[in-house]
Parts: sequence; structure tokens; C-alpha cells
Amino acid sequence: MAVILCIANPSDEPTSVGVYWMHKFADYAATKGHQVIFQTTPTLQMLRLALQQYNPALIVANGHGGYKSLRVGDNILIGTAGYDKAIKYKIKQGDENYFTGRIVLLLTCNAGEELVSKLVNSGVIASMGFKKPFIFLSDDKVAPENDASAVPFFECLMQPAIQLADGAAFQQAINMTREAFKKYIQQTKGDRDKADKFLQFDLDNLVALGDPDAKLN
Repeated sequence: MAVILCIANPSDEPTSVGVYWMHKFADYAATKGHQVIFQTTPTLQMLRLALQQYNPALIVANGHGGYKSLRVGDNILIGTAGYDKAIKYKIKQGDENYFTGRIVLLLTCNAGEELVSKLVNSGVIASMGFKKPFIFLSDDKVAPENDASAVPFFECLMQPAIQLADGAAFQQAINMTREAFKKYIQQTKGDRDKADKFLQFDLDNLVALGDPDAKLN
């Protein structure tokens, strides 16, 4: 069994939906015997403390992404140095070394463009993200647990983490994630809300790099 660090913060409407699904994953992973640490108000200091104290094998982070960064709440928690065109911000110092020897899932927009490869090149075992914005449908008139529009998107988004928690190797988890996307694309094909087109867009922009055989111990 492994230690899993979940990072999410309900700073706005999209991330509030993400927090709900992250809690669902955290509860599920705990039933599989994993020790789950959930950070909802993270800062760099709190992140570093959690990494030192718990030494998680898997980090699952939801927030807002740039090409070089992942922001949770008001803080860039995972990033590589340089000017991030997506967020128009210069990151003075990266923190890739925090994540060496771990699996990192970036459940956010844009981070697959650069950050995923930077992390893997810096010693992260395996990582995934999306090259472009992660598009999903949602109904802001209902609570996240009743938001049927969001289900296909977040079922797919959480699949890498779910499959790893189930004992799958990294590449197996990614393959099953792609199959989940394809299943929901078929189920929603022809819908007026264009769910199938958005799901296809997300699938096309999924990036996964690193050791295909990596597993949670």
C-alpha cells in the first residue's frame, strides 16, 4: 500500500467540482488500503512539509494550469523556471526536485505542454497532464454530486489515479483512461451539448510520460 497526496482547493466554480471528485477518489483509495493525505489549503511550505513528513508515492493535483505550472488556490505549487505564456507570469525558481521518485498526476489545463516532460526529466517516475485546456461540461445550478453533465469528464479525469490505486502499472492506467474517454465519446455522440467533441478534445491532448511499469507499492 502507498501514501497518496491529494491536492485541491475550491477557489472557484471549476475547482469546486474538482474538489468533489478528488474527495471521491480519496475515499476510494482509502478503501484500497492506501494512506491518503488531502490538502485543501496548500502553500509551498505546507506542500514541502507534507512531502517530507509523509513521503507520498503518488501526488494527484487539481487546480489551474499553465504550460510550466500548476496553481492551487493563489499559489503555484508545482512549476518549472521560466516565463509561462499561458498565465503570463515568470517563475523564478522551479521545484521539480520536490517530486523526484514519485508519480505526479496533473489534473488541470495546459500542464502537459511543458511541465509533464520537465518533471520526468528531473526524476519524476511518471507524470500525466493535458497539453491544452481541459474542457468539461457542468451545471452550475446544482451541487457537484448532482451534476450529471460533469460525470463523463471527471470519471475520465480521475481514471489514472483510480487505476493506480487499484494496482495497475502507469501505462495500463493511461490505456484504461483512454478507453474510458472512448466509451463516453460513444455514449454522448450526437448530443446537442457537444459532450463527445469536448471529450475527444481532452483525449487528444492527454500526455503521459515516464516509466510505463511504475506502480504504487
